[in-house]
Amino acid sequence: MAGVRAKVASERGQTLVEFALLAPVIFLLLFGIIDFGLMLNHRITLEHAVREGARFAAVTTDCAAIQQRTAERAGDIISQDEVTVSYHEPDGAPITTAATAGDEARVSAPFEWEFPLMTRFGVGSIDAEVWGSAPLEMAVTDAGGCGP
Repeated sequence: MAGVRAKVASERGQTLVEFALLAPVIFLLLFGIIDFGLMLNHRITLEHAVREGARFAAVTTDCAAIQQRTAERAGDIISQDEVTVSYHEPDGAPITTAATAGDEARVSAPFEWEFPLMTRFGVGSIDAEVWGSAPLEMAVTDAGGCGP
């Protein structure tokens, strides 16, 4: 009977050691999944906001209104000052003078993300630009765009 108790006690110790070895890996995976989900949520929200801004830019020429609408749709992810509005030909070449109907209105914003939970594990950050475009429905006489 004493041998059985000693064996059960040693197995408890073994389980504790195994958990101690695997816990950091489990927490790393858990934190990675949470961080990635948060980043993806922000990225998708920003993509939707710039697409909405581009659609609005296709029907108006007021740069400040386009920037404001895009920033409102993005919530607290970006500010109005970070939104860039530009105009492009259908092949992608930028237009700086006058754009006509059928050219492209492009709205872009920076996407910067630092993984809050994974930073302590040496994971860096993401810096990218998110943009959306829509065909212009009218002519724009001053197609120089606006933004930072």
